[in-house]
Amino acid sequence: MTLNDKILFYLIDNPKATNVEIANHCNIKEDHAKVTISKLKTKEWIEVSGQGDNRTISVLREPIVKIDKKERYNRQLDFLESIMFSDADPKYRLEASSQHIRILNKL
Repeated sequence: MTLNDKILFYLIDNPKATNVEIANHCNIKEDHAKVTISKLKTKEWIEVSGQGDNRTISVLREPIVKIDKKERYNRQLDFLESIMFSDADPKYRLEASSQHIRILNKL
C-alpha cells in the first residue's frame, strides 16, 4: 500500500484529522504529511474545507486496493458458497458448486 493510499484510508475514517495525527498514523514527519496532503489536493483526490480546528478533508477518489491472488480466490469461494447454500435455483447452485471445485483445485 502506498503512502497516498494509507492517508486516504485514514481520512475516510477521520475527516477532521490534523496533520500531526496523519503523520503519527503513517509514521512520517508532519512536514511530509503536509506536502502529501497538498499533492493529494492538487490531484483533486481530496477536498479540504475550513481551516484549523474546523478543517474537514473529504476523500474524492478512494484508493484502489490491490489484492493478491489467494485473497481474490477466497472472496470468490465465499461468494460461491453463499449461492451454493442459498435457496437459489438448483441449476445455479450446481454451477456455483462446479466453479467452487475448480477454484479449490487452483489453490
